[in-house]
Amino acid sequence: MTELPTIFRGLIGQDRAASMLAAALAQGEPSHAYLFHGPRGAGKFPAALKFAAALCCEQGGCGECPSCEKAARGVHPDIEVIAPVGSFVTVDQVREINRNLNLRPHESRARVFIIRGAGSFNSESANAFLKSLEEPPPFVYFLLLAERVASTLATIVSRCQPVRFGPVPAADIEAYLLEHYQVSEVVAPAYARVCRGDLELAKALCIDPDLPARRQSYLQIAENLSRGSWEGGAGQMAAAIMAAASRAGETAEAEEDEAVPEGFLTAPKKRREQDAHRRAGQAQRRELHLALDFLESWFRDMMAMAAGAGDAVLNRDYELELENLALPSKLGNYRRALEAIEAARSKLSYNVELELALQAMFYQLQEVL
Repeated sequence: MTELPTIFRGLIGQDRAASMLAAALAQGEPSHAYLFHGPRGAGKFPAALKFAAALCCEQGGCGECPSCEKAARGVHPDIEVIAPVGSFVTVDQVREINRNLNLRPHESRARVFIIRGAGSFNSESANAFLKSLEEPPPFVYFLLLAERVASTLATIVSRCQPVRFGPVPAADIEAYLLEHYQVSEVVAPAYARVCRGDLELAKALCIDPDLPARRQSYLQIAENLSRGSWEGGAGQMAAAIMAAASRAGETAEAEEDEAVPEGFLTAPKKRREQDAHRRAGQAQRRELHLALDFLESWFRDMMAMAAGAGDAVLNRDYELELENLALPSKLGNYRRALEAIEAARSKLSYNVELELALQAMFYQLQEVL
């Protein structure tokens, strides 16, 4: 097994992916394009930053030189991160990449483009990107990140070396939280389990002062449903989602404003308004899926408890409430509740109005529970 470069140490729960990347560096023939694929929070982006640092570093990822230090801080001039604007990687973003492609590295041996949301290329932006992806200059590397290979255009996948990232094991997340955050030995395993392999969500639960309260409110709605109390739940959930999305959008806009140095021109007003609208929609979708994930985790736990499999419970800090409410006779009802949540998730992916879709889901949950 190839010894991991120093810079890869600290990548949690992804030994297989790290070993594969280390082997490519050790052999001296890394591919010009990689597709890091795996679930949210598995560590694809931190791994991409580390691999980009190693590609730029004269020592292959020492983790200590000025180049590695700049990469770790996100300020390396030869490492560029491109994220979707709203739902898509736009053709304007790709044209900007193509215009800069042949520029030599500023201060290292490589230039690396990290593209988050590789499944977000549309046909126009993908067509503009394919030639650059297939035949970049020898010093250019592309690291594309996606949750699923199937969500990424086949023409892009075929030009990349795939690297799979699995969910981070709950034991690794729990150990990480106990080491790095002031969380109790009850809360750490609860967060580690309920995040289902998403280390970034587990970190956010420890860092974001609002997120634990939002989780509690979504689980409280699920508990109320289990008790037969569903009145006003759809409106309450919709309001919580909209409020969280609004705060996230405002934060993103403020961070973008701060990132523009004094004296530099910002994008035209219309473009900024369009970008703000896309960010707001993206933040709402992210919070919606988070809310549905927490709701779903509750009914999975009800199923586990009703089936006598209490060890499989995700929300360990709600174990007593789950034990008191779960009924073996309602095992099928809890399964149908999960189906109703997944049906709502599917409808909402087609831009169905939020509160109406949630209202329909709550009516269905009332029927099955």
